[in-house]
Amino acid sequence: MNEKEIDYIVESLYKLDKKIVTTVLTIKLEKDTHVPDLMTRVRILPSVAVVGQTDKVDRFASGDARLAVSIKFLPKGEEIYKNIKGLCLMIKRLPGVVSVAVDEYNKRKITSNGKKIVF
Repeated sequence: MNEKEIDYIVESLYKLDKKIVTTVLTIKLEKDTHVPDLMTRVRILPSVAVVGQTDKVDRFASGDARLAVSIKFLPKGEEIYKNIKGLCLMIKRLPGVVSVAVDEYNKRKITSNGKKIVF
């Protein structure tokens, strides 16, 4: 083996098997949900790499709120819907979350049977 082949093998040992995926979600929150705490809880979920707000938090007269976030995560498989469902269900189980809607997946608008995906 020459030096280039050895470098390629060593490099492949440290590379991720799958590429990180970016998704934009809209999270509907209960009245008293503290957004910074929720963001921290999302950041520590398995497979999540980066979480950031894409817009200000919308607060309604009823007290509920809507939070738009961009999340970079490491998908578990190749099937897009399963990856999204797994991530969204983990987020929905967090305290204060009412629902999670998917807006984009890898910078593309995404729907299921022509309807917005909501968990």
